[in-house]
Amino acid sequence: MTIDPAVLVLPAFTTADYAADPDDPDEVSRWLDAYDFERREVGGLPKPVRYDPGADVALVPTGIGKSAATATVTTCFADDALDLDDATLVTVGIAGTHPSAGTIGSVVVADSVVDWDLKERVDDRVTPLGWRARDYCWDLADGLVERAAGVARDVDLADSESARALRAAYDDDRSPGVTVGPTVCGDEVWHGEAAAADVERLCGAYGVDGYATTEMEDAGTVTALERFDALDRYVSLRAVSNFDRAPPGGDPAESAGEFCFDLATENAFRAGRAMVSTLAA
Repeated sequence: MTIDPAVLVLPAFTTADYAADPDDPDEVSRWLDAYDFERREVGGLPKPVRYDPGADVALVPTGIGKSAATATVTTCFADDALDLDDATLVTVGIAGTHPSAGTIGSVVVADSVVDWDLKERVDDRVTPLGWRARDYCWDLADGLVERAAGVARDVDLADSESARALRAAYDDDRSPGVTVGPTVCGDEVWHGEAAAADVERLCGAYGVDGYATTEMEDAGTVTALERFDALDRYVSLRAVSNFDRAPPGGDPAESAGEFCFDLATENAFRAGRAMVSTLAA
């Protein structure tokens, strides 16, 4: 039987996808607890598709990184087990952030996606590929972005002592909130002001004024969605787990490992579930 959900949720990882204790937070477990999902095995997907017919919501983890995301989304469109002709597709996960764009626990809805990996690097100079036929930047549907952000702004976001302590090192007294901005996607895990300056230069070359979040899947997801003429039905919502650089006077090698996974996955779920419920209705 073909599944034809109103919304397909695309988290990236479970604890099985990274070196973690099974009780550690991930992007999937809260969704499995919240819905009455049925399992459907689909060839080419490393994990089953879950579907709640009462909520009209399906979920499948993409796996970590652009290649995994591309393969998962392509398989979902190509296999007869799923009919996504009318579905809205929603990435719900975590991300890093530029300290000026957000804070730990905040939720960011992407209005564009920039691919960080497709570029030219000559010594310390980073530029777009000179022979490219297009910019590796995708603008997302304004109306859907604003609708998603509006729903997220009505959600009561969580906070935590560990997040407040991490923010304090950055002289940041903000609480989690909701913003809209560009996301930069790359398979490389980078951290620090020098790397961030390169990212900003690449974004600027594409006409993108800065960036809000950094993550590892969305460029693969939008590449697949564009092939299936479904880019205008895509939302990327991510909650911030870490800053992309050290605090003032700090050591990047130390701050690179400072994350608030539990808070970020909680707020991504809270805002994401509210958004998904609205879209499914």
